[in-house]
Amino acid sequence: MNRTIQIVVSVLITVGALWYSLSGVQLGSFLEDLGQARLVWLVPMAACAVLALWLRAVRWKLLLGTLGPLGDTPVFHATNIGFLGNMVLPLRAGEVIKPVVVGRAGRISTPAAFATVGLERFCDLVMLGAFAVLTVFLVPQADFARAWANSIVVFLGVALLAVVVIIRSAGWLEARLDAIADRLPAFAARIVREIGRGVLHGLRGLSDFRVLLPVIVYSALVWLVAVAGFVAGALALEIDAPLVPLGFAVTVAVAVAVSLPSAPGFIGVFWAGSKAALALFGVPDTMGFTYGVLNWIVQLVVIVALGLWSMSRLHLSFGDVRNAASTSEAA
Repeated sequence: MNRTIQIVVSVLITVGALWYSLSGVQLGSFLEDLGQARLVWLVPMAACAVLALWLRAVRWKLLLGTLGPLGDTPVFHATNIGFLGNMVLPLRAGEVIKPVVVGRAGRISTPAAFATVGLERFCDLVMLGAFAVLTVFLVPQADFARAWANSIVVFLGVALLAVVVIIRSAGWLEARLDAIADRLPAFAARIVREIGRGVLHGLRGLSDFRVLLPVIVYSALVWLVAVAGFVAGALALEIDAPLVPLGFAVTVAVAVAVSLPSAPGFIGVFWAGSKAALALFGVPDTMGFTYGVLNWIVQLVVIVALGLWSMSRLHLSFGDVRNAASTSEAA
């Protein structure tokens, strides 16, 4: 999609999400509810945000390990910097910053690392489908989860079948990629070869149960920790609702919302997803908005703090990160 069109779509979605998030919200009540939040619950909220990033880094390290020895590749730091990029740069730039940071270590090429980011997103999509199905059972009134669960289950069925076919045809596909790359300029040929091999090697790695099982376990833990963080947010605001169903509903709704193109930091869409999920439990609009903002603030602080810490450990400036995003997007 053209970059200008992406930006226009992102702006329109953000404006719509902000309109929905702010509708029915009373500013005075919002400030009062936010000011009365029980601060003790901010600690587990922040801890869950940190733990989720660490679990994502461990899972990504498993996927990267299917490509070759990693040595001292800073996978956790790359994960932190990537999420920082998603928060402060447009068009989810962090997804291209992560493999650039990993590529700097010299063990895994940037295009191959980028391919494993796609495999990460596939794992998350599988978990989103599973959690959407669970949410349907836990929250019968969650029509959005039912609609998404049906669509995702169908998509995953097709995708898993495609994965099996790709794994069984990996040798033939790699030969076809080489044939295509031979017709391209050297720079483009390298990108095609590295990304293609990264996907194929990663998928073949997942066919090994010793890799697949830990990836599934860590993926499930990432999402369960997200549920726990949203439950802690409900406790911080003393929201009167069944906590476990609420945690699952918010996790699914926010995941769907932030998957849409939007402004940096998921402004608007994060709040809209939270508010929509809490509305299922009869939570008033103002409290639903307050809940979304509180969770967003905690995650923003954690992600920015860890991202800046990782940048300092790797001696990267914000300009380096922004240039890496621009260069990788152009490539």
